[in-house]
Amino acid sequence: MQKIKLISRRLAALTLHVLQFERPEGFSFKPGQFARLGLPAETEGADPVIRGYSIASSPESPVLEFFITEVKGGALSPRICALNPGDSVLLDGDAEGALTPSRIPGGDTLWLLATGSGLSPFASIVRSSAVWDAWKDIVLVESVRKIEEAALARELVLSLPADRRPKLIVTTTREEDPARQGDLTGRIPELLKSGELEKAAGREITPEKSRLMLCGNPNFIADARATLKARGIVSPRFGKPGQLVVENFW
Repeated sequence: MQKIKLISRRLAALTLHVLQFERPEGFSFKPGQFARLGLPAETEGADPVIRGYSIASSPESPVLEFFITEVKGGALSPRICALNPGDSVLLDGDAEGALTPSRIPGGDTLWLLATGSGLSPFASIVRSSAVWDAWKDIVLVESVRKIEEAALARELVLSLPADRRPKLIVTTTREEDPARQGDLTGRIPELLKSGELEKAAGREITPEKSRLMLCGNPNFIADARATLKARGIVSPRFGKPGQLVVENFW
Protein backbone atom coordinates (compact mmCIF):
# COMPACT_ATOMS: atom_id res chain seq x y z
CA MET A 1 0.00 0.00 0.00
CA GLN A 2 1.27 3.46 -0.94
CA LYS A 3 0.13 7.08 -0.83
CA ILE A 4 -0.70 9.18 -3.87
CA LYS A 5 -1.39 12.92 -3.90
CA LEU A 6 -4.46 14.62 -5.29
CA ILE A 7 -3.60 16.97 -8.15
CA SER A 8 -7.05 18.39 -8.86
CA ARG A 9 -10.72 17.93 -8.05
CA ARG A 10 -13.79 19.43 -9.69
CA LEU A 11 -17.52 18.94 -9.57
CA ALA A 12 -18.68 17.75 -12.98
CA ALA A 13 -22.39 17.21 -12.38
CA LEU A 14 -24.58 17.15 -9.29
CA THR A 15 -22.68 14.78 -6.96
CA LEU A 16 -20.20 13.54 -9.56
CA HIS A 17 -16.57 14.56 -8.99
CA VAL A 18 -13.56 14.25 -11.30
CA LEU A 19 -10.35 13.67 -9.35
CA GLN A 20 -6.82 13.45 -10.72
CA PHE A 21 -4.02 11.88 -8.68
CA GLU A 22 -0.32 11.38 -9.16
CA ARG A 23 0.41 8.12 -10.97
CA PRO A 24 3.10 6.11 -9.18
CA GLU A 25 6.04 4.96 -11.25
CA GLY A 26 5.45 1.44 -12.51
CA PHE A 27 1.69 1.43 -11.85
CA SER A 28 0.15 -0.17 -14.94
CA PHE A 29 -3.41 -1.07 -15.86
CA LYS A 30 -5.61 -2.13 -18.74
CA PRO A 31 -8.44 0.13 -19.91
CA GLY A 32 -11.55 -0.87 -17.96
CA GLN A 33 -9.78 -1.91 -14.74
CA PHE A 34 -10.15 -0.38 -11.29
CA ALA A 35 -7.85 0.68 -8.48
CA ARG A 36 -8.43 0.35 -4.75
CA LEU A 37 -8.34 3.73 -3.02
CA GLY A 38 -8.69 4.43 0.67
CA LEU A 39 -8.25 6.69 3.66
CA PRO A 40 -7.27 5.96 7.26
CA ALA A 41 -10.21 4.97 9.46
CA GLU A 42 -11.77 7.72 11.54
CA THR A 43 -11.85 5.33 14.49
CA GLU A 44 -8.49 4.88 16.18
CA GLY A 45 -7.01 1.43 15.65
CA ALA A 46 -9.42 0.43 12.87
CA ASP A 47 -8.32 -0.69 9.41
CA PRO A 48 -8.27 1.86 6.57
CA VAL A 49 -11.48 2.26 4.57
CA ILE A 50 -10.77 0.90 1.06
CA ARG A 51 -13.02 0.85 -2.01
CA GLY A 52 -12.54 0.00 -5.67
CA TYR A 53 -12.94 2.84 -8.18
CA SER A 54 -12.72 2.41 -11.94
CA ILE A 55 -9.87 4.27 -13.57
CA ALA A 56 -11.09 6.86 -16.07
CA SER A 57 -7.73 7.93 -17.50
CA SER A 58 -6.05 6.14 -20.39
CA PRO A 59 -3.18 3.72 -19.79
CA GLU A 60 -0.94 6.26 -21.54
CA SER A 61 -1.84 9.12 -19.20
CA PRO A 62 0.71 10.40 -16.65
CA VAL A 63 -2.07 10.80 -14.05
CA LEU A 64 -4.74 8.57 -12.51
CA GLU A 65 -8.20 10.02 -13.02
CA PHE A 66 -11.41 8.84 -11.38
CA PHE A 67 -15.08 9.78 -11.69
CA ILE A 68 -16.43 9.41 -8.15
CA THR A 69 -20.04 9.89 -7.09
CA GLU A 70 -20.39 11.31 -3.61
CA VAL A 71 -22.79 8.98 -1.82
CA LYS A 72 -24.54 10.65 1.11
CA GLY A 73 -23.68 8.78 4.28
CA GLY A 74 -21.05 6.68 2.49
CA ALA A 75 -18.02 5.47 4.40
CA LEU A 76 -15.46 6.77 1.90
CA SER A 77 -16.77 8.77 -1.07
CA PRO A 78 -17.78 11.93 0.90
CA ARG A 79 -14.31 12.06 2.45
CA ILE A 80 -12.48 11.54 -0.85
CA CYS A 81 -14.68 14.13 -2.57
CA ALA A 82 -13.84 16.66 0.15
CA LEU A 83 -10.06 16.38 -0.36
CA ASN A 84 -8.02 19.31 -1.60
CA PRO A 85 -5.04 19.30 -3.98
CA GLY A 86 -1.97 18.12 -2.10
CA ASP A 87 -3.94 15.76 0.14
CA SER A 88 -3.14 12.06 -0.12
CA VAL A 89 -5.11 8.83 -0.41
CA LEU A 90 -4.01 5.24 -0.08
CA LEU A 91 -3.49 3.16 -3.23
CA ASP A 92 -3.87 -0.49 -2.31
CA GLY A 93 -2.09 -2.97 -4.58
CA ASP A 94 -2.28 -3.34 -8.34
CA ALA A 95 -5.10 -2.53 -10.74
CA GLU A 96 -7.76 -5.24 -10.94
CA GLY A 97 -10.87 -6.13 -12.90
CA ALA A 98 -12.04 -8.13 -15.90
CA LEU A 99 -14.09 -5.44 -17.68
CA THR A 100 -11.51 -5.27 -20.44
CA PRO A 101 -12.06 -5.13 -24.21
CA SER A 102 -9.25 -7.61 -24.78
CA ARG A 103 -11.54 -10.38 -23.48
CA ILE A 104 -13.92 -10.00 -26.45
CA PRO A 105 -11.84 -9.48 -29.61
CA GLY A 106 -13.40 -9.28 -33.04
CA GLY A 107 -16.56 -7.73 -34.42
CA ASP A 108 -16.97 -4.41 -36.20
CA THR A 109 -18.51 -2.25 -33.46
CA LEU A 110 -17.75 -1.98 -29.75
CA TRP A 111 -20.82 -1.00 -27.73
CA LEU A 112 -20.28 0.53 -24.27
CA LEU A 113 -23.51 0.61 -22.26
CA ALA A 114 -23.49 2.40 -18.89
CA THR A 115 -25.80 3.66 -16.20
CA GLY A 116 -24.72 6.62 -14.06
CA SER A 117 -21.17 6.33 -12.77
CA GLY A 118 -20.66 3.23 -14.90
CA LEU A 119 -19.22 5.72 -17.38
CA SER A 120 -15.85 5.68 -15.58
CA PRO A 121 -14.22 2.55 -17.06
CA PHE A 122 -15.55 3.45 -20.49
CA ALA A 123 -13.78 6.80 -20.28
CA SER A 124 -10.50 4.91 -20.01
CA ILE A 125 -11.51 2.66 -22.89
CA VAL A 126 -12.42 5.43 -25.35
CA ARG A 127 -9.23 7.29 -24.43
CA SER A 128 -7.07 4.25 -25.19
CA SER A 129 -5.23 4.21 -28.50
CA ALA A 130 -5.02 0.40 -28.40
CA VAL A 131 -8.83 0.13 -28.28
CA TRP A 132 -9.21 2.40 -31.31
CA ASP A 133 -6.63 0.30 -33.13
CA ALA A 134 -8.84 -2.74 -32.51
CA TRP A 135 -12.24 -1.12 -33.24
CA LYS A 136 -12.75 1.76 -35.61
CA ASP A 137 -16.41 2.07 -34.60
CA ILE A 138 -17.47 2.59 -30.97
CA VAL A 139 -20.92 3.46 -29.59
CA LEU A 140 -21.16 4.88 -26.07
CA VAL A 141 -24.57 4.77 -24.42
CA GLU A 142 -25.25 6.34 -21.03
CA SER A 143 -28.53 6.10 -19.15
CA VAL A 144 -29.13 8.88 -16.62
CA ARG A 145 -32.07 10.02 -14.54
CA LYS A 146 -31.65 13.75 -15.20
CA ILE A 147 -30.04 15.34 -18.25
CA GLU A 148 -27.42 17.17 -16.13
CA GLU A 149 -25.92 13.81 -15.22
CA ALA A 150 -24.84 13.30 -18.84
CA ALA A 151 -22.68 16.43 -18.92
CA LEU A 152 -19.48 14.53 -18.25
CA ALA A 153 -20.12 12.02 -21.04
CA ARG A 154 -20.62 14.86 -23.52
CA GLU A 155 -17.49 16.61 -22.27
CA LEU A 156 -15.51 13.38 -22.55
CA VAL A 157 -16.48 12.79 -26.18
CA LEU A 158 -15.72 16.37 -27.22
CA SER A 159 -12.27 16.15 -25.59
CA LEU A 160 -11.22 13.32 -27.91
CA PRO A 161 -9.63 13.69 -31.36
CA ALA A 162 -12.30 14.10 -34.03
CA ASP A 163 -11.38 10.82 -35.72
CA ARG A 164 -11.54 8.91 -32.42
CA ARG A 165 -14.86 9.95 -30.95
CA PRO A 166 -17.50 7.34 -30.14
CA LYS A 167 -21.08 7.91 -31.19
CA LEU A 168 -22.72 9.08 -27.97
CA ILE A 169 -26.34 8.27 -27.17
CA VAL A 170 -27.85 9.60 -23.94
CA THR A 171 -31.10 8.18 -22.62
CA THR A 172 -32.99 9.81 -19.75
CA THR A 173 -35.34 7.96 -17.43
CA ARG A 174 -36.88 10.68 -15.24
CA GLU A 175 -37.30 13.71 -17.47
CA GLU A 176 -40.90 14.54 -18.39
CA ASP A 177 -40.16 17.81 -20.18
CA PRO A 178 -39.35 16.96 -23.83
CA ALA A 179 -36.87 19.85 -23.92
CA ARG A 180 -34.80 18.15 -21.21
CA GLN A 181 -34.90 14.60 -22.48
CA GLY A 182 -31.92 12.79 -23.96
CA ASP A 183 -31.54 11.32 -27.43
CA LEU A 184 -33.82 8.55 -26.17
CA THR A 185 -36.00 8.03 -23.11
CA GLY A 186 -36.28 4.88 -21.03
CA ARG A 187 -34.03 2.15 -19.64
CA ILE A 188 -31.39 0.58 -21.86
CA PRO A 189 -32.79 -2.98 -21.61
CA GLU A 190 -36.19 -1.79 -22.94
CA LEU A 191 -34.48 0.15 -25.72
CA LEU A 192 -32.60 -3.00 -26.68
CA LYS A 193 -35.82 -5.01 -26.78
CA SER A 194 -37.70 -2.44 -28.84
CA GLY A 195 -34.88 -1.88 -31.31
CA GLU A 196 -34.88 1.86 -30.58
CA LEU A 197 -31.25 1.84 -29.47
CA GLU A 198 -30.01 0.27 -32.71
CA LYS A 199 -32.19 2.62 -34.74
CA ALA A 200 -30.71 5.66 -32.97
CA ALA A 201 -27.19 4.33 -33.45
CA GLY A 202 -27.72 3.33 -37.06
CA ARG A 203 -26.10 -0.03 -36.35
CA GLU A 204 -27.29 -3.58 -35.71
CA ILE A 205 -26.33 -5.60 -32.65
CA THR A 206 -25.45 -9.14 -33.72
CA PRO A 207 -23.06 -11.80 -32.38
CA GLU A 208 -21.00 -11.54 -35.54
CA LYS A 209 -20.70 -7.76 -35.83
CA SER A 210 -20.88 -6.56 -32.24
CA ARG A 211 -18.96 -6.67 -28.98
CA LEU A 212 -20.66 -5.28 -25.88
CA MET A 213 -19.55 -4.06 -22.47
CA LEU A 214 -22.00 -3.26 -19.67
CA CYS A 215 -21.28 -1.33 -16.49
CA GLY A 216 -23.85 -0.06 -14.03
CA ASN A 217 -26.41 -1.04 -11.43
CA PRO A 218 -27.24 -4.73 -10.91
CA ASN A 219 -30.82 -4.50 -12.24
CA PHE A 220 -29.59 -2.98 -15.49
CA ILE A 221 -26.91 -5.64 -15.83
CA ALA A 222 -29.32 -8.53 -15.20
CA ASP A 223 -32.03 -7.25 -17.56
CA ALA A 224 -29.67 -6.26 -20.38
CA ARG A 225 -27.74 -9.50 -20.10
CA ALA A 226 -30.94 -11.56 -20.39
CA THR A 227 -32.07 -9.56 -23.43
CA LEU A 228 -28.71 -10.00 -25.15
CA LYS A 229 -28.52 -13.71 -24.31
CA ALA A 230 -31.79 -14.24 -26.15
CA ARG A 231 -30.04 -12.79 -29.20
CA GLY A 232 -27.05 -15.12 -28.90
CA ILE A 233 -24.73 -12.60 -27.24
CA VAL A 234 -23.03 -14.13 -24.20
CA SER A 235 -19.92 -13.77 -22.05
CA PRO A 236 -16.80 -15.86 -22.67
CA ARG A 237 -16.76 -18.89 -20.35
CA PHE A 238 -14.66 -22.00 -19.86
CA GLY A 239 -12.44 -21.16 -22.81
CA LYS A 240 -15.38 -20.50 -25.15
CA PRO A 241 -15.32 -17.09 -26.87
CA GLY A 242 -18.07 -14.57 -26.25
CA GLN A 243 -19.21 -11.11 -27.23
CA LEU A 244 -20.10 -9.61 -23.83
CA VAL A 245 -18.36 -8.54 -20.61
CA VAL A 246 -20.09 -6.90 -17.64
CA GLU A 247 -19.40 -5.29 -14.28
CA ASN A 248 -21.81 -4.32 -11.53
CA PHE A 249 -20.92 -0.86 -10.29
CA TRP A 250 -21.80 -1.61 -6.69
